[in-house]
Amino acid sequence: MAGPAPAPTMAAQPTAQPNATYQPAPMAPQPGFNVNQAAAGALQGAIGGTQRAMQAPLQVGAYANPYTSAVIDRTQQDIERQRQMAMNTLGAQATAANAFGGSRQGVAEGVMAGEYGRMAGDMAAQQRQQNYSQALQAAMSDRQARLGAASQMGQLGQQAFGTSQAIQQQQAQQGLLQQGIQQALIDAARQQYAGYTGAPAQSLQAPLSALGIAQQGGASTTTQSQSPGLLNYLQVIGQMCWVAREVYGEDDPKWMQFREWVIGYSPNWFYNAYSKYGEKVAKVVAKMPALKLVIRPFMDAKRKAMGYK
Repeated sequence: MAGPAPAPTMAAQPTAQPNATYQPAPMAPQPGFNVNQAAAGALQGAIGGTQRAMQAPLQVGAYANPYTSAVIDRTQQDIERQRQMAMNTLGAQATAANAFGGSRQGVAEGVMAGEYGRMAGDMAAQQRQQNYSQALQAAMSDRQARLGAASQMGQLGQQAFGTSQAIQQQQAQQGLLQQGIQQALIDAARQQYAGYTGAPAQSLQAPLSALGIAQQGGASTTTQSQSPGLLNYLQVIGQMCWVAREVYGEDDPKWMQFREWVIGYSPNWFYNAYSKYGEKVAKVVAKMPALKLVIRPFMDAKRKAMGYK
């Protein structure tokens, strides 16, 4: 005879570590998740769940034990069997007392049948009452569980709303920070441009200060246009060209371009100072040619401002 079939081998199962702690796997982020929509959806779900839990009828029958009827029937059968056995015993006793079939036997059997009937009814009522109480308790527990779930959903909605508010506050702070950085860049560029445009005037102050010429009327960056008459032009042609001719040279037409700016566009204080001290400054420049490197950038800037190259 062949021996018993070998037991199937099972794959080795990994043994659990005695001190290992349970670590739930992280949930994958949902694409396109919106905390505002999540908060609104959770709030609507919480309101709907609360209304259904409070307004819906309490269906106790749905929580009743379906095996109660079978238990009651079985109990009734047991009680009926005991009644029959008691009736047989009563008949035997009546026969021994020569009272079988008499009125005494009938009364005893009636009393016994009534007691067993009352016992069966009480037993069935207790079992049905117990089943109803358990069903009612289960229905109330289910309603409380639904209310708890709705409350938890409302709390999740509140948490999502708080997260949305925190995100909006962070975005607002980031926007203010970027605005401050951009404003700082604009202010720095404005200051740099102001320093660039004022550099020629500042460079001219050095030789004027060396000659003891003070700027009249205070520093002013406002250029006022003048419209002198023909006589003024004729007078200025022979007079107001000392410094420019010394800086550029008489053969370079740039000195006439600068003279055009002095006559028509220069501030009042510069026009007056140039008219009064221009000849003296030209003599100083002739003796100190290095001053041309300081004065010429200022004159070039004014010429180019009028469109000359």
